[in-house]
Amino acid sequence: MSSSFAPQRAVLDNGLTVIHQHNPVSPAVIASLSVVAGAILEPVEHGGLATLTAAASRRGTASRSKGDIGEILDFRGAHLGCSASRHGASVVAKMRGVDAADLIELMADCARNPSFPSEELEKLRGNRLTALREDLDDPDVMAARGFREILYPNGHPYAAAVRGTLETVESIEIDHLRAFHEAHYAPSAALLIVVGAVNWEETLALAQRHFGTWQGGDRGGYRAAHDEIPDVPVGAPVERRVDMPDKAQISLLMGHSGIRRADPRFYAAALMNSVLGRFAMGGRLGRVVREEQGMAYYTYSDFGAGLGAGPFTVRAGVQPQHMEAAITSIREQVEAVRTSGVRETELNDARAAAIGSLPRTLESNEGMAGLLHQIELFDLGWDYPARYAEIMGEVDLAAANAAARELLHPEALSLSVAGPMQPPTP
Repeated sequence: MSSSFAPQRAVLDNGLTVIHQHNPVSPAVIASLSVVAGAILEPVEHGGLATLTAAASRRGTASRSKGDIGEILDFRGAHLGCSASRHGASVVAKMRGVDAADLIELMADCARNPSFPSEELEKLRGNRLTALREDLDDPDVMAARGFREILYPNGHPYAAAVRGTLETVESIEIDHLRAFHEAHYAPSAALLIVVGAVNWEETLALAQRHFGTWQGGDRGGYRAAHDEIPDVPVGAPVERRVDMPDKAQISLLMGHSGIRRADPRFYAAALMNSVLGRFAMGGRLGRVVREEQGMAYYTYSDFGAGLGAGPFTVRAGVQPQHMEAAITSIREQVEAVRTSGVRETELNDARAAAIGSLPRTLESNEGMAGLLHQIELFDLGWDYPARYAEIMGEVDLAAANAAARELLHPEALSLSVAGPMQPPTP
């Protein structure tokens, strides 16, 4: 672990959490404001509202037009992005250290005072509708959408599409954006992370100056403001196949319910999964299904463990004539890991790769900021990087294979495929 990793943290009187990490080797700064204002908080009938609200916050504020914001960024060679995901919204600025004061002030203005010009909503809506129509012609998107729909019941926070649908996006009006912003953008549900060429005193002063007067309902703090996500039990497998005859290959997803990040088996599952479908050229799945059998262009597996129990998934891109054989082979590899376990040498390689990845994360401002967000969100402790090798070292062969037996269910793998269901005619 880098000896310079020494984050500092404070909570302002209004509940905003501020975390700072000085990076002495970088002339740049990244500042990230995360707010608990994601898609799981929007009404079902207005799917896409969270992402449109976030995007529109960069299109003008009470004191600045979109053009004004663009001029500030162009003059300084800086970047400012506003986006939202399933759980939260974010405003991220990347700039030179000498411009940190101006850009953090601009970040605060966009987050706190968006004006939501109606003409900008129409532009964003048009772009979103175009993208959603393009999705209907994308096998990757259609397979992922089908998988989500068969895995999660209606009304579950993970069931809906983050960007909404053609119908829901059409229904969103300016008043919906304003109401969503007023209801969910609050300092006690926000986290400001600043990493780079500024010191702690400057960061704290800027946070107080530009965010200290921000008011909003008491959400209990960034970590507490997130809603509890209900688990979905592993159930009987379901299949969904979408025929897209004009496409060249099939996108395939197989999987079932998984675990959340807080599960004590998380690290064992991560290393076990690395052996199955992540390490080197894709673990056993990549070596067997892709390299040895030639059944897939790519294939890998993942545990989507987060605030809620994300799914265990296997993804693959296959030719139509290889689809059924690839599905069978994937099931066989999952079953082999579940019943026979991983080998000591495989686990050692996966562990070494995981431990070796952390120093690379700490080499960049972006990597540090992302790690700090994870530490705060999941309450991992500031010594997490120092303990990481020990944590990985504690995952022995018995723990990894117990995770495989308990968390892999090849008989329950649901299937979602999209692409040409029939091979092309010779």
